[in-house]
Amino acid sequence: MIFVGLTHNNRRMAEIKLTQDQRQELIRLEKWIPHKVIAIRIRVILALDDGYKAEDVARILLIDEDTITRWKKKFLESRYVSDWLGNEYKGYAGKLNKKQEEQVEWFVEEQIVTDCQKVVDYIKETFGMIYTVDGVTKLLHRLKFVYKQTVVIPAKADKKKQEEFIKQYEELKKNLKDTEKILFVDGVHPTHNTRSLRCWVKKGEEKIIKTNSGRDRLNINGALNLKDMDVTAHFSETINAQATIEFFAKIQVKYDEATQIFMIVDNARYYKNKDVQNYLQRPDCRIRLIFLPSYSPNLNFIERLWKFMRQKIIGVKYREKFTEFERDIVQFFNTIHQYQNELKPYIGTQLHLIQA
Repeated sequence: MIFVGLTHNNRRMAEIKLTQDQRQELIRLEKWIPHKVIAIRIRVILALDDGYKAEDVARILLIDEDTITRWKKKFLESRYVSDWLGNEYKGYAGKLNKKQEEQVEWFVEEQIVTDCQKVVDYIKETFGMIYTVDGVTKLLHRLKFVYKQTVVIPAKADKKKQEEFIKQYEELKKNLKDTEKILFVDGVHPTHNTRSLRCWVKKGEEKIIKTNSGRDRLNINGALNLKDMDVTAHFSETINAQATIEFFAKIQVKYDEATQIFMIVDNARYYKNKDVQNYLQRPDCRIRLIFLPSYSPNLNFIERLWKFMRQKIIGVKYREKFTEFERDIVQFFNTIHQYQNELKPYIGTQLHLIQA
């Protein structure tokens, strides 16, 4: 069923005034319907919308003027195209049956569909049915689809190695002693600039936030204790072997009662640097590195913390000076406990495989 979308004011008006969407839908319907009489009725409405007078349309299409007036009146009083066309409409467009809906569901799942018009065209070509963009939108919602951003993943991600890591991680948690800690560790480089993000905005309006051309950035080594959502941040001029050693020393001081600290890290070169390895082999070092599979940021919980920081701090405020930006980031880490109720469900406790 195609929704004409006439407003209350439209129905009271003496002239046909179609919206752009209504006109496009009628044009598509006219081209598809094989029956001459139905197609002519649609052409009459399109001609009246173009500004032609009823008597001119009657003369051109060889139709009685009273018939045109009657069609026009019924169209203005109708809410749906099906109401206007009556029983004749039933043979030309209908609802998809369950099997057809499953086929549409498969089509959307297997494609990257950014525009509902693509689904409208698919339904027309596959089943010979006319759907509006609005109708397809409602159909997709009913089929449990939502309109959201795609997730970019590394093309070289190895699913098997990720599965092996998850098993290793679950085994580590299972056998973890009370005096041992697991930390998810990563370096991050937030840039002094704002980024576009999703937020609630009044329909028809825009939410504007200033941006700048600043390229200055902070260099932060971070460690997330998933058990209590505690975060350790270490700021440095750059992230290299020396900064990493300083960060590790900071971790050992903070967890001075821990007999062993398992740090889950990516394959950044500075973790494998000779000086860093020498530090890890010292008798007083209680840190043991566990390396993630290559191309697996999805397996590092602290990546979700960085995303949270971008949404809550970086993306919501314009900062003219870099010092203001740095102050707010430092403040975020110093008051991280204030975000506990939001952080826990946001970061979660389950690791997710990349389905490359």
